[in-house]
Amino acid sequence: MSLAFSTMAALRFGTGFRPQQVPPASVEELLSQLPAGRGETLLFPHGGLGAARQRIVEAADKQDALKQANKTADEATKRVNRKRLMVEINTHLGEDEHARFMQAVLSPNGFNERLATFWLNHFSVSSVKAQFMRLLVPVYEAEAIRPNIGGRFADLVKAAVLHPAMLIYLDQVKSFGPNSPQGLKRKLGLNENLGRELLELHTLGAGSGYSQADVRNAAFVLTGMTVDRRSYRARYAVKIAEPGARDVLGRTYGGRGRGLPDVLALIEDLAAAPATRDHVCRKIAGHFLADTPPPEVVRAMTSAWEDEDGDLTAVYAAMLRHPKSWDDEGQKAKPPFDYIVSGLRALSATQEDLQDGGLAKPRMMAQAADRDAMEATATMPAAAGKSAELAMPTLRVNPLTVQASARLGQPLWRPPSPAGFEDNFSTWIAGGPLADRIAWARLAAARLGGDRDPRDFLQAALRDAARQDTIDIVSRAPSRQMGLSLVLASPEFNRR
Repeated sequence: MSLAFSTMAALRFGTGFRPQQVPPASVEELLSQLPAGRGETLLFPHGGLGAARQRIVEAADKQDALKQANKTADEATKRVNRKRLMVEINTHLGEDEHARFMQAVLSPNGFNERLATFWLNHFSVSSVKAQFMRLLVPVYEAEAIRPNIGGRFADLVKAAVLHPAMLIYLDQVKSFGPNSPQGLKRKLGLNENLGRELLELHTLGAGSGYSQADVRNAAFVLTGMTVDRRSYRARYAVKIAEPGARDVLGRTYGGRGRGLPDVLALIEDLAAAPATRDHVCRKIAGHFLADTPPPEVVRAMTSAWEDEDGDLTAVYAAMLRHPKSWDDEGQKAKPPFDYIVSGLRALSATQEDLQDGGLAKPRMMAQAADRDAMEATATMPAAAGKSAELAMPTLRVNPLTVQASARLGQPLWRPPSPAGFEDNFSTWIAGGPLADRIAWARLAAARLGGDRDPRDFLQAALRDAARQDTIDIVSRAPSRQMGLSLVLASPEFNRR
């Protein structure tokens, strides 16, 4: 190990140094952050899970009332009603996005935070898939992902794949057994999306030996899983489940009856497959260590997986306890979210620094030139030329967090595909994204730098990871603000 244990623990396996927090001094302290993280009161969704679930129910009620009101309303009134509900939902999403950044920046359990972000990307869903996904995705991370990242992998798969956010995102709500009562009555058929991604992304991995027939049969087994549109909770509906037995990778599911136990058995079997073990362990190691992780570490992890029935804490422990996991620092690039979080932690950002800007005064919502930028500010675009009655209050976005993450190429809770965001070095260390990071570093230093001495800041932010050439450059900076910016823009700070 070329760097101090605490430095590697904070940078490679955590969210970076924060002056008020003591970094882990041992593998055991790193692992202890998992139960500590589960014990934290999450800062998102805002108001807590109970309040978030209540917002979903209330929004569903408002949508039903709107449909009734629109039966007799004129077109202008319909537009106003739809827009009002959209803005309300987007405002809740914006508040949750800001609270999610607070969680990552302020939590003392960096390893737990990193794992939550990793698994959310592994089981990707998007808040812009549908209107109610804006309310569901924060709940999905809080109730499906985070409580299960230290337990059995099979339990994590069940919680994620069968959550209403995933069922909507991968169009499982549109999948009907063609020979089911409702499929025959409504002339609706199979959607293979969830079956395909369950095999290709979530468990076995691409190129692991399954066939298109396995994908299709997995999709048949999954029929019946849908979402209650009143509560937005997952449920199993027998009337849309394809009858009969189906074989997936040589195992048979169903028969005389078809039910939720078939779905759970399929997930258990896929989670236990050797291909899944190899795929997931390699992906975890590839996230933390290097794009091509040391084979010895991956073998140690797969052995722990096999010995402990897929217990993820045992897998993490095998990775952390292997000496090669602590070699060759700087092999991974920080994605934008992690870069922003580590920068704000180094600058001792407070909860007040991370808040949204509150609701702006109502204004005309003109056609957005950049839809992503508009979505990042929780503002839904409206067609240009609409009447002033469509003016609505919108949430002011924090340029250091939610807005910055979108501009740097990783908008929160909006991955580009079910495969999630890329997790390789070349994606995030390139000309365009790097220039945006420098701009963010200048803004963060100007807003939060205060009277810090850049040399002291460099020592606090990187400790013994700071290279001599970076120390020299920062020491010669023409101004305090420039010196702080150089620390945040340095190669060492952008890597881990």
